Amino acid sequence: MKKYLSTAAVAAVLLLSACSVPQMAVESNFKSQAQELPIEGRKVLKPNGDFRIGDYTVANVHRGWKRGSGFNILGYDNVKSAQKYEFSLQDTQNGGEWYVFGASKLHEKNLKSNNGLTIQLAANKEYYASYFTSPESGQWQLVTVDPGHYLARNKFEGQVINGVKMYKVAPVYKFEGQKIPTGDIVGYEFKDDEEVIAAVQVVNNGKVWMRSDLSNDTRMVLASAAASLLLYDKLKDSGID
Repeated sequence: MKKYLSTAAVAAVLLLSACSVPQMAVESNFKSQAQELPIEGRKVLKPNGDFRIGDYTVANVHRGWKRGSGFNILGYDNVKSAQKYEFSLQDTQNGGEWYVFGASKLHEKNLKSNNGLTIQLAANKEYYASYFTSPESGQWQLVTVDPGHYLARNKFEGQVINGVKMYKVAPVYKFEGQKIPTGDIVGYEFKDDEEVIAAVQVVNNGKVWMRSDLSNDTRMVLASAAASLLLYDKLKDSGID
């Protein structure tokens, strides 16, 4: 009987391991000195409510309706879509709160054939930007330009900037332990020059990592950027016609 119970327990562990949520591939040197900020309360299917990122609370989340316009003539699609966001970020440990305002925009020009083949007639890049102001370091802007696929990753652009300091935002397309990248972005790294100082996984339940030696202001700036990307719902996947 004990043998059967032991076998069943091993099988259960293997099943849970097989069903575990994959983690984004994070640079090993950064991960060894980074702190993971646990995410609590974020609902994957309805990510509009309040949630926590470590000592930070993402609150007062308001996501505007996705707005779309365009036309289709003989298989030619010319579609524009946009969405606005806003939320507040609260530092529950050190105090302080500021509001973050964001917007995304996409313009697609495609030609669809009778056999279902879609040809892009222009670079269908999706733009996202969010803005927030720190009492210490001034107004910050997060901007990303996403070409929409791993094969076009070299055309991705991203930065968090306040006019004096700039952190590069780089997309991540791979999960830990996987050699083959996914076609879509699974998360982002924030780099000071070429050194990773923070990272956010935006798929599944989400994850955030941050170097522990950063100043309180820098941590809140990067937490605002990470929260913006966790709330960002790509227009390309929205199905707006």
